[in-house]
Amino acid sequence: MDMIKSDDNPNWSHELLLLAMQPQRARVYPTCTVNGVKFVSEERDSRRRTQNSGVMALGHGLDYYGVLHSVVELVYAEGMKVHLFKCRWFDTDAQSMKMDQYGNLSVNTATSAYEDDPFVFATSVKQVFYLDDLARGDAWKIANIVHPRNIYRAATLGVTIPGLEADAYQEPNAVGIHDVATVRENNVKHGRVLRIRDEDSTFIDVDPNEETDDDSDDELRHRLPDINSDTEEDSSDDSDYEP
Repeated sequence: MDMIKSDDNPNWSHELLLLAMQPQRARVYPTCTVNGVKFVSEERDSRRRTQNSGVMALGHGLDYYGVLHSVVELVYAEGMKVHLFKCRWFDTDAQSMKMDQYGNLSVNTATSAYEDDPFVFATSVKQVFYLDDLARGDAWKIANIVHPRNIYRAATLGVTIPGLEADAYQEPNAVGIHDVATVRENNVKHGRVLRIRDEDSTFIDVDPNEETDDDSDDELRHRLPDINSDTEEDSSDDSDYEP
C-alpha cells in the first residue's frame, strides 16, 4: 500500500488502506434494509407468507439469481463498515435458465453454483420475487425484479424523458367538483365539521431509512446508512442493531 501511495497511483485512497487491514469485528444478521428495500434470509423467509429473500446481481453479460442466506457486516478501523450479502446462487447454464417467448425468465431453483464465491456487496443486488412456473413445474420459478413503492430516482426528477409528455394530462374543466368555499359552506349548513387546508401542497423528502409502521415488528432488522462500509463474532439472532 505504501508503494501504491508513493507512486501517486490514482486507485489509492484512505478507504483502500483501511480495507487492506484485518476487520476488527464482524456481525451476522438475518434481515436487512437497503435503500428502502427489506431483505430477509431464506431460512426466515420460509416461515412467512411474504417473500423477501430473492436477489439478483448484475454481471458482465450474465445476471446471477439466488436467495439471501445471511447479512454480514465487517467493521474496519476508524469505524468504516462493509456490508455483504451471503447468497445461495442458482446455476446459470442454459439447462437451468430458460427464457420464454414473452421475455419471462424461468430459473431452476433446485440447482446451485458458485459455492466458493457466495458474497456480494449489499448495495449491488436487486430484490427478486419468484413465481411458480406452471409450465415447467417442480422447482422452476419465474424471476420478477421488485420495484419498491415510494422510491424514486432523484437523478430523474425534473428531467424530460424522450417520448413522455412534459405535463400530465388533465381535463380542461372539472365537472361536478365544488371548490373549497362551497364544500365548507355546505358542511356548516348541515352541522358537520370539516377542516380543509387552503395551503399549497408540499413535497416532502422522505428518508427511506426512516422506520414506518410496516417495520414495527420486533424481529431483528439491520438498516444500512449510505454504505461505506468492525471482528467480534455475534451469533445472536435476536438483538437489534443501529448503524
